[in-house]
Amino acid sequence: MFEINPDLPRELMGLAWMIGRWEGNGHGQTPEEGEFEYGQTVEFTHNGGDFLYYLSQLYTVDADGTPVEPLMQETGYWRPQANGEVELVLANPSGWAEVWAGRIEGAKIELVTDAVMRTQTAAVEYTGGQRLYGNVEGDLLWTMDRATTGTQLQPWLWARLKRA
Repeated sequence: MFEINPDLPRELMGLAWMIGRWEGNGHGQTPEEGEFEYGQTVEFTHNGGDFLYYLSQLYTVDADGTPVEPLMQETGYWRPQANGEVELVLANPSGWAEVWAGRIEGAKIELVTDAVMRTQTAAVEYTGGQRLYGNVEGDLLWTMDRATTGTQLQPWLWARLKRA
């Protein structure tokens, strides 16, 4: 059973259900590679500040679901505001950093990119996206649509993760 820490800052209460470690399998698709499956772990942690620290790791899995090799990683900070808005600041070792903006509505969070910065050697010419996170039957469901210089906004990643 999940319990909310009573000392959690009020601004974080809308994200409290996310705190902890989540694991599961997801799906993705790209025009170049087609559809693929992946394993994922996500951690949302609170260190006493008015934000949540976030780490997401995607990896290939074998037939038994055991992680084989890393696919993608991102890390950053969820920064909720008192008015129900939320900002998300992320960095990815594939060569991009993102600023997201959105709203918390109960156990649903919708975000769109406010800014995407890429290095000259970024793995993908990523230009923008939208994300949706939700608590459905106690699971963390999330999706991400992505646009690149070569493709319009389209579904890219989606997963259903269980609390670990």
